[in-house]
Amino acid sequence: MRTVLISGASRGLGAALAEAFSEDGDQVFAGERNPSGPSQMPLNVRSLASVDDAVRTVVRSAGGIDILINNAGTHLAGPLASLDQDRFKETLDVNLLGAWRLTKAALPHMRSGGTIAMISSLSGLVGLPEDGAYAASKFALEGMSQSLAAEVAPLGIRVLIFEPGRIATGFAGANDGADPAAVARQIVSIIDDENAPFRNPLCETGRTLFETVGIDNGARTEDLVRQVTGKDWRWQGHC
Repeated sequence: MRTVLISGASRGLGAALAEAFSEDGDQVFAGERNPSGPSQMPLNVRSLASVDDAVRTVVRSAGGIDILINNAGTHLAGPLASLDQDRFKETLDVNLLGAWRLTKAALPHMRSGGTIAMISSLSGLVGLPEDGAYAASKFALEGMSQSLAAEVAPLGIRVLIFEPGRIATGFAGANDGADPAAVARQIVSIIDDENAPFRNPLCETGRTLFETVGIDNGARTEDLVRQVTGKDWRWQGHC
Protein backbone atom coordinates (compact mmCIF):
# COMPACT_ATOMS: atom_id res chain seq x y z
CA MET A 1 0.00 0.00 0.00
CA ARG A 2 1.40 3.36 -1.06
CA THR A 3 0.87 6.70 0.63
CA VAL A 4 -0.48 9.34 -1.76
CA LEU A 5 -0.81 13.07 -1.07
CA ILE A 6 -2.91 15.06 -3.54
CA SER A 7 -3.50 18.81 -3.56
CA GLY A 8 -6.68 20.34 -4.96
CA ALA A 9 -8.60 17.12 -4.41
CA SER A 10 -12.10 18.30 -3.52
CA ARG A 11 -13.48 18.03 -7.05
CA GLY A 12 -12.61 17.56 -10.70
CA LEU A 13 -9.43 15.72 -11.62
CA GLY A 14 -8.11 15.85 -8.04
CA ALA A 15 -11.16 14.08 -6.66
CA ALA A 16 -11.02 11.55 -9.49
CA LEU A 17 -7.36 10.85 -8.70
CA ALA A 18 -8.13 10.36 -5.02
CA GLU A 19 -10.82 7.85 -5.91
CA ALA A 20 -8.62 6.01 -8.43
CA PHE A 21 -5.74 5.57 -6.00
CA SER A 22 -8.14 4.53 -3.22
CA GLU A 23 -9.65 1.90 -5.49
CA ASP A 24 -6.14 0.49 -5.95
CA GLY A 25 -5.81 0.09 -2.19
CA ASP A 26 -3.49 3.05 -1.62
CA GLN A 27 -3.73 5.30 1.43
CA VAL A 28 -4.84 8.65 0.06
CA PHE A 29 -4.62 12.05 1.74
CA ALA A 30 -6.87 14.40 -0.22
CA GLY A 31 -5.89 18.00 0.45
CA GLU A 32 -8.27 20.89 -0.17
CA ARG A 33 -8.34 24.52 0.82
CA ASN A 34 -11.86 24.18 2.24
CA PRO A 35 -12.39 20.49 3.07
CA SER A 36 -16.00 19.39 3.05
CA GLY A 37 -15.76 15.66 3.73
CA PRO A 38 -14.18 13.28 6.23
CA SER A 39 -11.72 11.96 3.65
CA GLN A 40 -10.30 15.43 2.97
CA MET A 41 -7.82 17.47 4.98
CA PRO A 42 -7.01 21.19 5.02
CA LEU A 43 -4.35 22.15 2.50
CA ASN A 44 -3.91 25.65 1.12
CA VAL A 45 -0.88 25.61 -1.16
CA ARG A 46 -0.54 29.40 -0.84
CA SER A 47 0.23 29.06 2.86
CA LEU A 48 3.54 27.67 4.14
CA ALA A 49 1.92 26.92 7.51
CA SER A 50 -0.95 25.01 5.89
CA VAL A 51 1.44 23.04 3.66
CA ASP A 52 3.66 22.12 6.61
CA ASP A 53 0.66 21.09 8.72
CA ALA A 54 -0.69 18.87 5.93
CA VAL A 55 2.63 17.11 5.43
CA ARG A 56 3.00 16.57 9.19
CA THR A 57 -0.48 15.03 9.27
CA VAL A 58 0.47 12.58 6.51
CA VAL A 59 3.80 11.66 8.09
CA ARG A 60 2.29 11.13 11.55
CA SER A 61 -0.27 8.77 10.09
CA ALA A 62 1.69 6.97 7.38
CA GLY A 63 5.35 7.52 8.23
CA GLY A 64 6.28 8.85 4.79
CA ILE A 65 5.05 9.69 1.30
CA ASP A 66 5.33 7.55 -1.83
CA ILE A 67 3.45 9.69 -4.34
CA LEU A 68 2.96 13.45 -4.29
CA ILE A 69 0.55 14.92 -6.82
CA ASN A 70 0.64 18.69 -7.27
CA ASN A 71 -2.82 19.19 -8.72
CA ALA A 72 -4.08 22.42 -7.11
CA GLY A 73 -4.59 25.11 -9.71
CA THR A 74 -6.41 28.26 -10.68
CA HIS A 75 -7.12 29.86 -14.04
CA LEU A 76 -7.07 33.47 -15.18
CA ALA A 77 -8.24 34.36 -18.67
CA GLY A 78 -7.99 37.57 -20.63
CA PRO A 79 -5.62 39.61 -22.79
CA LEU A 80 -2.30 40.10 -21.00
CA ALA A 81 -2.48 43.88 -21.28
CA SER A 82 -5.81 43.94 -19.46
CA LEU A 83 -5.00 41.61 -16.55
CA ASP A 84 -5.12 42.72 -12.95
CA GLN A 85 -1.67 42.49 -11.36
CA ASP A 86 -2.89 40.90 -8.13
CA ARG A 87 -4.88 38.26 -10.00
CA PHE A 88 -1.84 37.49 -12.16
CA LYS A 89 0.29 37.11 -9.03
CA GLU A 90 -2.33 34.81 -7.51
CA THR A 91 -2.23 32.57 -10.58
CA LEU A 92 1.54 32.22 -10.29
CA ASP A 93 1.31 31.77 -6.52
CA VAL A 94 -1.08 28.83 -6.78
CA ASN A 95 0.07 27.09 -9.95
CA LEU A 96 3.82 27.52 -9.60
CA LEU A 97 4.79 28.47 -6.05
CA GLY A 98 2.06 26.27 -4.60
CA ALA A 99 3.64 23.23 -6.23
CA TRP A 100 7.06 24.39 -5.03
CA ARG A 101 5.87 24.86 -1.43
CA LEU A 102 4.25 21.46 -1.21
CA THR A 103 7.15 19.69 -2.89
CA LYS A 104 9.66 21.41 -0.62
CA ALA A 105 7.73 20.34 2.49
CA ALA A 106 7.11 16.78 1.30
CA LEU A 107 10.52 15.97 -0.17
CA PRO A 108 12.32 15.18 3.14
CA HIS A 109 9.61 12.62 3.87
CA MET A 110 9.41 10.95 0.47
CA ARG A 111 10.50 7.35 0.28
CA SER A 112 13.12 6.22 -2.20
CA GLY A 113 11.40 5.00 -5.33
CA GLY A 114 8.70 7.64 -4.95
CA THR A 115 7.11 9.88 -7.55
CA ILE A 116 6.41 13.61 -7.68
CA ALA A 117 3.68 14.23 -10.25
CA MET A 118 3.03 17.70 -11.61
CA ILE A 119 -0.34 18.33 -13.22
CA SER A 120 0.56 20.80 -15.93
CA SER A 121 -1.48 21.57 -19.05
CA LEU A 122 -1.22 21.86 -22.79
CA SER A 123 -1.02 25.56 -21.93
CA GLY A 124 2.40 24.76 -20.50
CA LEU A 125 3.52 23.86 -24.02
CA VAL A 126 1.65 26.32 -26.24
CA GLY A 127 0.58 29.84 -25.26
CA LEU A 128 -2.82 30.75 -26.67
CA PRO A 129 -4.48 34.17 -26.92
CA GLU A 130 -6.15 35.34 -23.69
CA ASP A 131 -4.47 32.52 -21.77
CA GLY A 132 -1.14 34.17 -21.06
CA ALA A 133 -1.29 34.19 -17.26
CA TYR A 134 -2.16 30.51 -17.06
CA ALA A 135 0.39 29.64 -19.76
CA ALA A 136 3.09 31.58 -17.89
CA SER A 137 2.41 29.61 -14.71
CA LYS A 138 2.44 26.25 -16.49
CA PHE A 139 5.49 26.99 -18.67
CA ALA A 140 7.31 27.90 -15.46
CA LEU A 141 6.07 24.72 -13.77
CA GLU A 142 7.50 22.67 -16.62
CA GLY A 143 10.90 24.34 -16.31
CA MET A 144 10.96 24.03 -12.54
CA SER A 145 10.08 20.35 -12.85
CA GLN A 146 13.00 19.71 -15.21
CA SER A 147 15.45 21.14 -12.67
CA LEU A 148 13.75 19.24 -9.84
CA ALA A 149 13.94 15.96 -11.75
CA ALA A 150 17.72 16.28 -12.09
CA GLU A 151 18.09 17.21 -8.42
CA VAL A 152 16.04 14.36 -6.92
CA ALA A 153 17.01 11.51 -9.26
CA PRO A 154 20.08 10.65 -7.11
CA LEU A 155 17.67 10.24 -4.19
CA GLY A 156 15.71 7.56 -6.05
CA ILE A 157 12.77 9.91 -6.64
CA ARG A 158 11.38 10.67 -10.07
CA VAL A 159 9.39 13.61 -11.41
CA LEU A 160 6.62 13.18 -13.98
CA ILE A 161 4.70 15.93 -15.75
CA PHE A 162 1.18 15.41 -17.06
CA GLU A 163 -0.31 17.67 -19.74
CA PRO A 164 -4.04 17.06 -19.97
CA GLY A 165 -6.19 18.41 -22.74
CA ARG A 166 -9.77 19.50 -22.15
CA ILE A 167 -11.41 17.59 -19.27
CA ALA A 168 -15.09 17.85 -18.33
CA THR A 169 -14.51 19.20 -14.82
CA GLY A 170 -15.83 22.74 -15.09
CA PHE A 171 -12.30 24.09 -14.55
CA ALA A 172 -11.68 27.13 -16.77
CA GLY A 173 -15.20 26.68 -18.10
CA ALA A 174 -14.56 23.21 -19.52
CA ASN A 175 -17.88 21.40 -19.23
CA ASP A 176 -17.10 19.08 -22.11
CA GLY A 177 -14.07 16.98 -22.93
CA ALA A 178 -12.56 13.83 -21.48
CA ASP A 179 -14.07 12.02 -18.53
CA PRO A 180 -12.06 12.96 -15.42
CA ALA A 181 -12.29 9.42 -14.06
CA ALA A 182 -10.75 8.03 -17.25
CA VAL A 183 -7.98 10.64 -17.20
CA ALA A 184 -7.27 9.89 -13.54
CA ARG A 185 -7.02 6.19 -14.29
CA GLN A 186 -4.57 6.95 -17.10
CA ILE A 187 -2.39 8.99 -14.72
CA VAL A 188 -2.38 6.18 -12.17
CA SER A 189 -1.39 3.70 -14.88
CA ILE A 190 1.50 5.90 -16.01
CA ILE A 191 2.73 6.35 -12.44
CA ASP A 192 2.61 2.57 -12.04
CA ASP A 193 4.93 2.23 -15.06
CA GLU A 194 8.56 2.43 -13.95
CA ASN A 195 9.56 3.28 -17.54
CA ALA A 196 7.18 6.21 -17.91
CA PRO A 197 8.72 9.23 -19.67
CA PHE A 198 9.19 12.56 -17.95
CA ARG A 199 6.49 14.36 -19.97
CA ASN A 200 3.08 12.73 -20.55
CA PRO A 201 0.32 14.19 -22.75
CA LEU A 202 -3.22 13.19 -21.81
CA CYS A 203 -6.41 13.07 -23.87
CA GLU A 204 -6.45 12.93 -27.65
CA THR A 205 -5.77 16.66 -27.99
CA GLY A 206 -2.60 16.30 -25.94
CA ARG A 207 -1.28 13.40 -27.96
CA THR A 208 -2.11 15.20 -31.23
CA LEU A 209 -0.26 18.31 -30.08
CA PHE A 210 2.84 16.28 -29.19
CA GLU A 211 2.86 14.62 -32.60
CA THR A 212 2.13 17.80 -34.56
CA VAL A 213 4.65 20.05 -32.82
CA GLY A 214 7.21 17.32 -32.14
CA ILE A 215 7.40 17.97 -28.40
CA ASP A 216 10.11 16.16 -26.48
CA ASN A 217 8.82 13.63 -23.96
CA GLY A 218 11.90 14.35 -21.87
CA ALA A 219 14.58 12.31 -23.62
CA ARG A 220 16.36 15.20 -25.33
CA THR A 221 16.29 17.36 -22.23
CA GLU A 222 17.51 14.45 -20.14
CA ASP A 223 20.55 14.10 -22.38
CA LEU A 224 21.28 17.82 -22.07
CA VAL A 225 20.97 17.74 -18.27
CA ARG A 226 23.38 14.80 -18.15
CA GLN A 227 25.91 16.59 -20.36
CA VAL A 228 25.80 19.86 -18.40
CA THR A 229 25.52 18.59 -14.83
CA GLY A 230 26.67 14.98 -14.93
CA LYS A 231 23.38 14.04 -13.27
CA ASP A 232 20.91 11.54 -14.66
CA TRP A 233 17.32 12.39 -13.84
CA ARG A 234 15.98 9.03 -14.96
CA TRP A 235 14.24 7.50 -12.00
CA GLN A 236 15.80 4.37 -10.55
CA GLY A 237 13.90 2.11 -8.20
CA HIS A 238 10.42 0.83 -7.69
CA CYS A 239 7.39 2.80 -6.58
